[in-house]
Amino acid sequence: MAARSVMPGLSLVEDFVVAADGARSVAELSRLTREAVRELGFDYFAVVHHVTFGRPTPDYVGLHAYPQEWVAAVRDMGRPPDPVQRAAERTGCGFRWDAIGSIVALKPCERAFMEQAARHDIADGFTVPSHVPGEAPGSSNFAVRAGRAVPGRNLPAAQALGNFAFEAARRLNRAGKGEWLAPLALSERQRECVLLIARGLSDAAMARRLGLKPRTVNEHVEAAKRRYAVTTRTQLVANALLRGEIAFSDMIGTAG
Repeated sequence: MAARSVMPGLSLVEDFVVAADGARSVAELSRLTREAVRELGFDYFAVVHHVTFGRPTPDYVGLHAYPQEWVAAVRDMGRPPDPVQRAAERTGCGFRWDAIGSIVALKPCERAFMEQAARHDIADGFTVPSHVPGEAPGSSNFAVRAGRAVPGRNLPAAQALGNFAFEAARRLNRAGKGEWLAPLALSERQRECVLLIARGLSDAAMARRLGLKPRTVNEHVEAAKRRYAVTTRTQLVANALLRGEIAFSDMIGTAG
């Protein structure tokens, strides 16, 4: 059997992982990421949680090396109509930006957003999604200038680099803060009640399903709401999904 060629960029990623693991500041990690990204053939990068861009906060990843004019423009938008982020929240593997239309149907405002990015010299790119239960969605984005092609042979390495860069940034963000999330796991009975709420059952229907009294079901639900410090059942379900207590696939079930 013929020997397979080594994946382009593999040794670079290996070196990056070692260096990033030893990084002691976000600034150091940003420098390491910039150097690695450029060696892979990209010009810009953004390793971010999908929150307000360009306004660093202590709880969210926000590394980026984009043109300052573009950073200012996006910051002024708050949460811009970014189809790259929307696509990243709907897939688990890296994707080229020219394939976004196969993941989500682009809206006119999103097409306009990408055209505006191109006017700021961000012409094309590759994005690696990051999905961590209990956190806002995130992604690692690598872009090229106008007139340059996305380095197709290096995309597997970019996938790995994006994963490691995001995790290194999370490590630095939570350094000295203990656990990334407070231990707010629901009890098994609370989780059952939240799941049945997500399936659309009333307290009476949940009580019949679980062999409990409606008042007992309500007590479990109220206790779960207190754990997440929320006031509505909609917020309770959203928090349980975000923290991985229930999954979207769990919600598909009989409502009666």
